[in-house]
Amino acid sequence: MTAIISFLIAITALVFVHEFGHYIVARICGVKVLRFSIGFGYPLFRKTDSHGTEWVLSSIPLGGYVTMWDHLNTKQQCLHSIKSSYSKKSLFARSAIVVGGPLANFIFAIVAFTFIFSFENYKTLPIIDTPVFGSISQTSGFEKNDKILKINEKKIDSFEELDNHLTEIVFYSKFKSLIEVTVLRRDSEINKINFDISNLKYNKTENITKLIGLLPRSKGVKIVDVLDGSLADKFGLKKGDVILSIDEREVNFPKEVTDIISTNGKKILQLQYSASTNNLFLNKDEITSKLVKKININFENSRQVLGVYLVANTQKFTSSMSFSEALKNGIGQTMKVINVCLTSIYRLFTSGSLFENLGGPLSIANAAENSANSGTLPFLSFLAFFSVSIGVINLLPIPVLDGGHLLYHIIEFIKGGPLSSSFKLIGTWLGLFFIVGLTLLAISNDVLSFFK
Repeated sequence: MTAIISFLIAITALVFVHEFGHYIVARICGVKVLRFSIGFGYPLFRKTDSHGTEWVLSSIPLGGYVTMWDHLNTKQQCLHSIKSSYSKKSLFARSAIVVGGPLANFIFAIVAFTFIFSFENYKTLPIIDTPVFGSISQTSGFEKNDKILKINEKKIDSFEELDNHLTEIVFYSKFKSLIEVTVLRRDSEINKINFDISNLKYNKTENITKLIGLLPRSKGVKIVDVLDGSLADKFGLKKGDVILSIDEREVNFPKEVTDIISTNGKKILQLQYSASTNNLFLNKDEITSKLVKKININFENSRQVLGVYLVANTQKFTSSMSFSEALKNGIGQTMKVINVCLTSIYRLFTSGSLFENLGGPLSIANAAENSANSGTLPFLSFLAFFSVSIGVINLLPIPVLDGGHLLYHIIEFIKGGPLSSSFKLIGTWLGLFFIVGLTLLAISNDVLSFFK
């Protein structure tokens, strides 16, 4: 249900942003706007404003459109001044109206990223836990408590930045075989570690940092929610408590907790935890014997679970920027996402496995759900990324998309006159065939991924 709700919120919000871009530029250029619709199909709500524009919310919320007055459209009644007709406007004005939609998507992303950067938020210190056994990080010589300072000379300030930069290198960089990492060890030694990822096997759904074997340093696992009536609820565990060990076995990640419980050969397990405090995250030095409690939990059968949602209790710090810094970073992040989208589109057509990594509605809904479950700022970040994706895709020179209309305008400019209706009709059908085919392929990839 969360996936459906978050997906609909994302689609509705970003379609409104895109279509509002077309609408506002059309108004500025003096074009009469007849209808502004979110969704297709039967109108669930409609209202006409003082400018004569009908605002509509339709039953199928998978897109939207803006209908403008055009005297060349035989299906529209001639009730308005020919001066407010779309086709009567200059080539520049019509092109501006077309670009207005994608431009609104980019502006939304800049505003969203600026807000995220300026808002005080918690980030994870770039200090690693014990490298995963057998992973690239372990064989390359990383050690627990290493602090990541740089990756290929790029300064790293947080584990989130580490994760983002490694993902960029693996997915989008041409020079990704050898990575140099500068680490601070034992608070005094500066070491450089090189590791080769040329043979790394990955797919679009995997976390690259985790796949390499790097995890943020953690002290226990934090309970973020307790299910009503569960064992955890029965024994008094609460949201905010930090589980430190089970049967004297230290646990620092959720999987370690589930592995111990699922392989439990006895019914009773002793759980050591730290009671809730006012601190968002407990550091190792803050966990004193006065805070630590012990309980014995009786599991009636091997299938019984604790009934909690857990996250690693990593060390956090607050980060915020001034408005000017946030705006600069917001613009930079938007440009970076545009580059990522263009690179991804290029790879769809040039990689050996054509369209293998193309995702559809299910992939988008899954990403929307994951970001929404992570909090307001992660969901806003997802919206910004998705908004840029919509803007970039709509600028592709494919008829039926905004980029296709721009292509028509360019041809019209070179030709020195309007294009024939038959030429536009053929282009529309070809573009529609391509888009429908691509959509069906994306949906089939979603279905195949679901059953894997």
